[in-house]
Amino acid sequence: MASAIGIRVYKIVVRERGRIKLLSTEDSGLAKPVFDFVSEFIARHSQQIQNEQLERSWFFESKAQKPRNNQGYIHYGTFGFESNFIDNKTKKRNYRRQISDIEEIPLYYDFWFPKGQEYGLVAFQSFQGRSCITLTLNRLQEWFEGKSPGHMLRFHKLSPADARGKIFSTAPVKNLRLTRRNAPSDIADQYFSAKAPREIDVQLVISARRKSVLGRLRDVINPAKKQADSILSYEGIEFSEAVADIQFGGQTRRVNVWGAGGDAGVVDITNQIVRGSDGHPTFESLQKETGRLLRDFSKVLASRRNEN
Repeated sequence: MASAIGIRVYKIVVRERGRIKLLSTEDSGLAKPVFDFVSEFIARHSQQIQNEQLERSWFFESKAQKPRNNQGYIHYGTFGFESNFIDNKTKKRNYRRQISDIEEIPLYYDFWFPKGQEYGLVAFQSFQGRSCITLTLNRLQEWFEGKSPGHMLRFHKLSPADARGKIFSTAPVKNLRLTRRNAPSDIADQYFSAKAPREIDVQLVISARRKSVLGRLRDVINPAKKQADSILSYEGIEFSEAVADIQFGGQTRRVNVWGAGGDAGVVDITNQIVRGSDGHPTFESLQKETGRLLRDFSKVLASRRNEN
């Protein structure tokens, strides 16, 4: 879906430089809790920051703050090229975008540091595949470690394909959708009498029947995984993307299990949010759904810590 709304979740940890043991984010020997550093960073980066090399811009707009919780928007922009803005209905050109114009979109963020835990969590929204996570987290890490040279701040993406996290590994799977893009036409030739185009997209959907599941995510995925981390194989066909509908946190969620680039681990919330007249999700619907998602992640992380 072109206008799909995705959420990526990262675990935030801090440790002393040169040591492996994680420190409490509330009492780590720093001048203040890590969340206070994050809030200060957001406040100090509320004016537009431009990266001329990447032709990108960004800045924070904090809209809601609670103890250990900061939510708002990262306004993410692109510039450096000209283009036409066409009215979709009349097909007339409304405006010629100049090379110095910045196309800016709001992307939701939610930093949360659960009480009594040694980690924080942050959720970032993507819109039509666009996000500014790398720009933001790299800047935050550099800023934090510049103020606290003896400590390291790290971010770990919570992904079903991440062997270290496996946050969704035991989640029941309702269906699995495998995709191979630009596949050779000889695959289609096996099933159709008509000659297929030179390149095709192949998709396989495996669904459980009503009131049943395919199994746990790790049991569904692992048998199909080949040595190459980016390849799944079913019935002799290799697929490079996998999306699963899983039961997580008391509801069914769509998660990118495998995919090109950084798509693995993205939770699709397109059907859970409400769109405003501007075509973007409303702040309230993002706040509600992302908050629920972060709480679900925290419960899983806390339960696994207690098991160890």
